[in-house]
Amino acid sequence: MEKFGTQFQSFEGPTDGPNLKNARAVGLYFGADWCIPFKKFCPTLISFYEQINEDIHQFEIIYIGLDENEDRYKESIRDFPWLYYEWKEHIKYQIYLEYKQHVPGFPCLLIINPNNSQVITNQGRGMIEKEGKEAFQKWLTKMSFK
Repeated sequence: MEKFGTQFQSFEGPTDGPNLKNARAVGLYFGADWCIPFKKFCPTLISFYEQINEDIHQFEIIYIGLDENEDRYKESIRDFPWLYYEWKEHIKYQIYLEYKQHVPGFPCLLIINPNNSQVITNQGRGMIEKEGKEAFQKWLTKMSFK
């Protein structure tokens, strides 16, 4: 998980992402405040994230925000319980360039294996919307075969 760096932000302030190190699955959430489907999906994703991590923290998300300006970016991250980068942090662009072939549009939730950074699915959003908490178990099952 070193490729994602060690300097993140969270609602509690700067962090090195301790939950990222122990996550069973990691989501890379690509989005932007100007994207209406992004705004509509965020409450669903927050609820999913909280349910999965209710008893033990096993799922972490890193927001890769590609907002047009810093004010819009700050608006996007305001309610996020997961990790994100500073507005000017260019590592998020490196991550986007590395994974962009898996990102069909915004918003996109890539689910990756934390052991090898391989993409498990680029359909994280659709799976959550259709299957709810069951999506998480399916991701773990897919990881066991990769």
